[in-house]
Amino acid sequence: MVDLDKKLLLPISNSNDERLWSGYLRKRWTICLFIQTSLLFAARVAMPVCATSISKQFGWSKANLGAVMGSFFWGYLTTQIIGGYMADKIGGDKVLWMSGFTWGSLIFITPYIAYSNADTTHSVILLAITRVLLGISQGVHYPSMMSLLAKKIEDSKRSLPLSIITSAANFGSLVCGGLGSIIMEHYGWEKVFYVVGIMSMSWTYSLWVLSQGQSRNVVAIDKMVFSQSSAVQSSAKIEVPWRKILMNRSIWAMIFAHFCNGNCFYILLSWLPSYFNEQFPEEKGWVYNVVPWVFSIPACVIGGYLSSYLMKCNYGVTNTRKVIEVLSLGGVGIFGILLPYCSDFRMALLCSGLAIALQTFHNSGVLIVPQDVAPKYSGSVFGVMNAVGAIPGFLGVYITGYILSVSGSWKVVFFFMGIVNFCGAAVFSIWGTSERIL
Repeated sequence: MVDLDKKLLLPISNSNDERLWSGYLRKRWTICLFIQTSLLFAARVAMPVCATSISKQFGWSKANLGAVMGSFFWGYLTTQIIGGYMADKIGGDKVLWMSGFTWGSLIFITPYIAYSNADTTHSVILLAITRVLLGISQGVHYPSMMSLLAKKIEDSKRSLPLSIITSAANFGSLVCGGLGSIIMEHYGWEKVFYVVGIMSMSWTYSLWVLSQGQSRNVVAIDKMVFSQSSAVQSSAKIEVPWRKILMNRSIWAMIFAHFCNGNCFYILLSWLPSYFNEQFPEEKGWVYNVVPWVFSIPACVIGGYLSSYLMKCNYGVTNTRKVIEVLSLGGVGIFGILLPYCSDFRMALLCSGLAIALQTFHNSGVLIVPQDVAPKYSGSVFGVMNAVGAIPGFLGVYITGYILSVSGSWKVVFFFMGIVNFCGAAVFSIWGTSERIL
């Protein structure tokens, strides 16, 4: 019989992932992941922010620009599912810092690649390949982060950290849009990539240090039996019921809504700076690259609060998710269609700001549904959903560039975006659910 002292020294498991974070670590990781995700999006939007200057310097057409910006998502969608799988196997924290060093390095060398060949076609191809690699390295971020948070934070305490971290997408876009425009205006577009790359690699090092410093201490005897049983269960192979997932109508309604949200988000993210530059060339770039995204910060909080309020009013999980998602997709569609009709700069800022603000409601709508419908397989379901949601990143962005090259009409672009959004809102409101399916 093993004595008490030896029992007290028995570890929970060989993996840190079997341990929940303490309150202190939860806050520390929330801040760390918020900054990492902000830099992730700063790296992602550096190209759209600098797009006008780059295209003028190298003589690109809008189709060339759309191909370069959209190529990111060819890589991005390929690593969604594998990112979650790797996180389950070796730990989400490890996947995050390995990918962080990779995409930080790629964004840093982007200007060198742009200047490596004077031929327009060759420079477009080389930058497109670089953007594909950037997408591959960034594609594992969200699935790995969701896997990490699911394992390290108990359900009842996960909502606030998750809402804070996901708001970093808009915060990173905001900061890069503002500071990036100022840096580009005074020092050239190349410096934007250098600054973002250095900051990303530096902060990833901090993430690596935090990951390496996670506690492997022993546990109290009253927690030991539970922890050991959890470790045994987690080590067992869990078969994902792919057939049930892919044959379920409600899951596809959720995926389609996420696809539509991705379409409007990536069009706004990639093309909004070009729209303002063409329609209001006399205005400062930092204004239209910052002001619309400022709306998103309070909107993230309002969307989460509204969702919690509807829950407290016993509106039901499914109805709450549907209301929030319809407000998101429908609102973005309406203000997006109105945007090209704004002849006044301030009204255009207001319309684009409200569109971006309502887009963040998606974080309290469909984005949470995988945990509702398949809590045991939420990582796999989220990976599939996010992979499909990344398709508009290259398809929608490229189609936008093609529409502008052929027609030169921003009204057609935003009308197309609005119709797609209305279809997504209708499909999810009819067939969507947040009732547990698997």
